Amino acid sequence: MFWPSLVGCLFASLFLFGSAYLIWYKKDLTFIAGYDEKKFKGNKDRLARAYGIFCLASGILTVLLPFGMEFIGSYTGVIIGIWITVGILVLSFYSQSLNKERKDI
Repeated sequence: MFWPSLVGCLFASLFLFGSAYLIWYKKDLTFIAGYDEKKFKGNKDRLARAYGIFCLASGILTVLLPFGMEFIGSYTGVIIGIWITVGILVLSFYSQSLNKERKDI
């Protein structure tokens, strides 16, 4: 069962790496769900950097998932799931704080 999960996780991680490239380096913020150019008043470079780093970290964790499941056990999936969930929560609060920053100073 290792090889099919490895192939699936590699495809998912390639998608995440591609998203990180488009969001972080190309600053294409349309890939962020719920992003509206008119409503966001914060620093777009910091937002792109935060979402790009999150996609990159999620891609790395997705690549490591089948190896952890094979050699450590099923607890690896739970731990990685908790890390990604906490990362999503932190990222959502961080993006809200970026939107509330004032740029007139």
